[in-house]
Amino acid sequence: MAELRRAVARNPELPHSDDGAPLAALVPLPPGGVGLVGDGAAPAARATLVAALASGDPQHPNAHGEVVIDAATLTTLLGTEMTTVSSWPRLHITDTLDDALTTIETLLLHRSRLLDEQTLTDPDEQQQPKAPEVEVLSPVVLITETPAAAAAARVKAALAAGASRQVFAVLLGEWPPGVTIDVAPDGRATLISGRPTEPLPPRLPVLEPTTAIQTLTTLREAQTGEPPATTSPGVPATVIALHASRNDAASQDQPAATATPSAAVVGKARLRVLGPPRIEDITKPGRPLRAKALELAVFLACHPDGVTTRDIGEYLEPDARLSQADQRVHTNASNLRHVLGRAGTAETKNAYIIKTAGRYRLDPTTVDVDVWTLRDLMRRATIATGLRRHELLTAACELYDAPLAEGQDYEWLQPHRETVRRWGTEAHLLLAEDLLNQDPQTASDLLNKAIVLDRYNEALYTKAMHARHALGDADGIRTLLRALTRVLADLDAQPSEDTIALGRVLSIMGAR
Repeated sequence: MAELRRAVARNPELPHSDDGAPLAALVPLPPGGVGLVGDGAAPAARATLVAALASGDPQHPNAHGEVVIDAATLTTLLGTEMTTVSSWPRLHITDTLDDALTTIETLLLHRSRLLDEQTLTDPDEQQQPKAPEVEVLSPVVLITETPAAAAAARVKAALAAGASRQVFAVLLGEWPPGVTIDVAPDGRATLISGRPTEPLPPRLPVLEPTTAIQTLTTLREAQTGEPPATTSPGVPATVIALHASRNDAASQDQPAATATPSAAVVGKARLRVLGPPRIEDITKPGRPLRAKALELAVFLACHPDGVTTRDIGEYLEPDARLSQADQRVHTNASNLRHVLGRAGTAETKNAYIIKTAGRYRLDPTTVDVDVWTLRDLMRRATIATGLRRHELLTAACELYDAPLAEGQDYEWLQPHRETVRRWGTEAHLLLAEDLLNQDPQTASDLLNKAIVLDRYNEALYTKAMHARHALGDADGIRTLLRALTRVLADLDAQPSEDTIALGRVLSIMGAR
């Protein structure tokens, strides 16, 4: 942290107190959310992001702020240079706003349960010195674009519940349910609407993207002990994000990852979570894998940056008391580490499952996880071209041949399964698009496979109709339209008018 403080001192733009410690850009953040408008809105949001993650110290653990932000908003604030600020325990990058709200709602449930179990109703009581063993509630800041009307009610409800749970929000755009501030480029602030609980400072801290990225890079290294990432951002804490950076272009000369073992994974334990979850090639004798340890393996595969013991217990042991849940997590982690060791060759103590700062995570140097390979393939494919793009998409399509944790119905699983399903569908759509003119039969076969995996996805059917048209298969087009109509009826829905019209036109053209 000494290096961080020197970096802060070198950056006069960064908000800091007299002793050099960073401060939140809006102190205190008003309950119910604050909207930022004007030319200085994005710079002020960047300053909030940095300040929240820089807040706190070992003497003030309850001030260790966290940020939940969707990837689109992070790109808006920092551009495409997202690789240097990949998520870490205090920064949760989600795929969409819905996923960000799921993260917030999960945090709220955990905090409510924690307070209820401790028979406390006020978070301030929990942070009193008289109960040092009690977990504190650090501030959590949601940063996102002002949502559309459909999502606004959900945001408002989450912030209302979070008002007494140390959960706040900064939104880019007007926010009628809370406070809206117009921010000038130099940080001068003007109240537009709402009634803040504290007087509005005349000027808010602002940061430019380059300064924010440099400071966030230093923060991440100082807090995690890990060097800056050289590839795309890590997977967020709640839902694995799919976004690529131009910095990944340098990796395009490397061989495409595949679904089969290679020299890169020799000696690693191979955890497979696409399809029925399992650990492959267990060759050494030992104890069997517990069912809850297998669930933990899938959970950690969905959270590569790690999860706290308490949060794992919240998801995997929701009916147990907190102390009991903690013990069960430790037991299952030990069992998982043991069985991974039966499949790998690492000699390092505590390999396979790492626990640092109270967070469990799979060790990527000793565990090969197929869903991580799929994530990386899609990140690289989105910026690749030509043969390289074809290789990456082909590998992704070969790898995604079954849903995440097929056959399991873990209560927490569905958002992650949906995200991975989107990756697989996108891989098949992109590859089919590339193949449509030169090899329509392969494109058609590829789309048929994708429809089996994602049978309610209308885009797959329309692309498949184009492939059948290229093959002159009018009956096949009509078959696809009937199949789509039948499966959507399960959802009390029907194909769009555009899809129906497309099917009719293509089938007529194909019959000629």
